[in-house]
Amino acid sequence: MKFRKKIKWISLMILLWAGMGQVIAQQVEVTGIIPEIELSDDSLLKPGLLPIYIYKFFKSVDEMPKQDIHTTTGKVGNPILFLDHVFGKEDPVFDSGVSQGIGIQMRGFLKFSESGKYTLKTKSNDGISVWICDKRIVWHPGIHSDHFSDDVVLDIQKPGWYPLLIKYFQRKGTAAIGMYWIPPGETNFSVIPAEAFSHAPVSKGSS
Repeated sequence: MKFRKKIKWISLMILLWAGMGQVIAQQVEVTGIIPEIELSDDSLLKPGLLPIYIYKFFKSVDEMPKQDIHTTTGKVGNPILFLDHVFGKEDPVFDSGVSQGIGIQMRGFLKFSESGKYTLKTKSNDGISVWICDKRIVWHPGIHSDHFSDDVVLDIQKPGWYPLLIKYFQRKGTAAIGMYWIPPGETNFSVIPAEAFSHAPVSKGSS
């Protein structure tokens, strides 16, 4: 009798753990976002995301002030064409000129060439936050080694260029940043290609 009760208790615990796993595995879905630029109106866009470098040893992306490209006192770098990078302890992070103590704000657009559901995730070391159309879709803000964010599903109703903001920091040691997706009709994650990133040309100090 005691043995049967023990088996039932173990079975119940397995079911509970399985249920918890299903809850944890549920993906967040983002809806209600619209493109800022039509695919047919992108002739003035330039390749890549435009970075602003902030030289400070951050502990969280939440500590990073939002930068305006027209008024920032930070360094405006060369466009970052795609995101799938790993940096060694001595490697400068992009064209920041330093390997540690650097925050980066990247602005631009992400192109969705067809409607449907896209699954996105990031890899970072250290913290990262990502916004699309002013909706935060990734928040992995603190100090950590190479780590993937939770998956997020974007319900894209209309093809076009969607506003994108990324805040990322590298504190010490090695660094990494990557951005990946599963487009409609695909089953595996791939690096978001360079042709999906762009930015509007600006002149610092212009209005």
